[in-house]
Amino acid sequence: MPTPEIVTSKSAKAKPAEVRKAAARKGDSGAALSDEELHMLIAQAAYRLAQQRSFVPGHELDDWLAAEAEVKQSVGSA
Repeated sequence: MPTPEIVTSKSAKAKPAEVRKAAARKGDSGAALSDEELHMLIAQAAYRLAQQRSFVPGHELDDWLAAEAEVKQSVGSA
């Protein structure tokens, strides 16, 4: 099992590489992300948020909604 990363305020605010790449790709081509791509980015961001709080149960919806807002803001589709 991987060792959990230490979360600092800086790393908690950092955007995952996948979100940055998707935002750059959208900006370069002008094409919107597919629903599948958007869903995958949100899922990855939600997982990262859950991981940062040591997967304590009961916050899954909060993680998903925060991740959705983060990703949509990053790719400009909010």
